[in-house]
Amino acid sequence: MLRERLREILARVSSLDLLDDLVKVLEDLVRSYRPLSIIIAGSLARGDFIRGLSDIDVLVIVGYSVDKFSRFLLRAVDEVDVEITVFSLEEVIECIERGNEFVIDALVRGCEVYGNLRGVLLRYVKR
Repeated sequence: MLRERLREILARVSSLDLLDDLVKVLEDLVRSYRPLSIIIAGSLARGDFIRGLSDIDVLVIVGYSVDKFSRFLLRAVDEVDVEITVFSLEEVIECIERGNEFVIDALVRGCEVYGNLRGVLLRYVKR
């Protein structure tokens, strides 16, 4: 499922060559963090990703507290930066309530590639 969802996203911006390595990054996140959800956000999700200018933004939502050393991660996929933000479910809800633009945009315009939590969280955005 993760690979198929990623394939659809990358195909829209002619970047299918990133698929295998990006899948490896996300599968590593699944093994390491046991997430509730992984959402591709930003330019890749919106379809305006530009190779050489854009990065790949990833929001990982977990069911436990995250220490400050595990919150922000940076990986590279074929010279494209992958910026990973890890929040607990409670933190995501707090971010929504505070108007955090990254989290709200990830939920509203992002593409969930792992899990099935985005729809539930969108209810908090629409309050």
